[in-house]
Amino acid sequence: MLDRRYETFLMLAKTTSYTKTAQKLFITQPAVTQQIASLQKELQLELVKYERPHLVITPAGKQLAKFIESVTIKSQQILAHLQQPQAKRPLKFGATLSFNTIVEPQFIKKINDRFTDLNCLVANTDRILSQIDNGQIEFGLVEGNFNLADYDYIPIFKDRFVAICNSKNPLAELDTVTLQDCLQSPLLLREAGSGTRSILENWLGTMNRSVDDFAKVITVGDMATIMGLLESNLGISFMYHALLPQQLEQHRLKELHLADFTITRTLSMVFQKQSYYEKQYQQLAAVIKQILAHQ
Repeated sequence: MLDRRYETFLMLAKTTSYTKTAQKLFITQPAVTQQIASLQKELQLELVKYERPHLVITPAGKQLAKFIESVTIKSQQILAHLQQPQAKRPLKFGATLSFNTIVEPQFIKKINDRFTDLNCLVANTDRILSQIDNGQIEFGLVEGNFNLADYDYIPIFKDRFVAICNSKNPLAELDTVTLQDCLQSPLLLREAGSGTRSILENWLGTMNRSVDDFAKVITVGDMATIMGLLESNLGISFMYHALLPQQLEQHRLKELHLADFTITRTLSMVFQKQSYYEKQYQQLAAVIKQILAHQ
């Protein structure tokens, strides 16, 4: 639906190379150069500039590229619906490991009949937001921090962020523990870009501390492994309380009562602003809330 020049500029913003843009669009490099020059002249904006030896997208160019991406995705959604208004469609969405552990199996089971295909990306918050931006997935179920101004979102539920250890860990015997107590233990931690790691790092920053101050840091890419390591009493970790009902009830793990540590976060469904499918997302969010209400 957009002028060809906008499509060319969007590709240039992604590749930051006239040569690669020409190759991907199957046009000549002079044609790319001409289209970008024409677009800049018409808009009276500098969209690209050279900072030798690199091509740089200007702040205005980045904003325009993001707008073009959003319009392109919405256009595709509207056209698909208009062409087959009654047809079921495929759905691609993302979930962080925390959210995935809490709700995903039941969620997929409940919505399976509504879509032709279902594809769930399980990844950290940063990757999910990136794939929402470029249209690879429609929405993400995420915890942690994201820029509220950049997305539309539906709050799903609030959960406490807690410190956890094995019930046989010496820290479990204390009524209250300090941060200094925790620092003596190995820390079981998700990778950079995960919502839970970001929350912990931000809190530690307010205490003029970092994850590097722990006796040891063991970085793990999935929550199931962290749970297993906790049950093997290899350290302490920080995670959402909703992940732990069985472990706490069976006294395999214990929540540490950490002084001056009260963190609550909202887990949300996040999607592009003014999405054509927003009403459907609200219905899907209601399904998740129903699942959580019965847990």
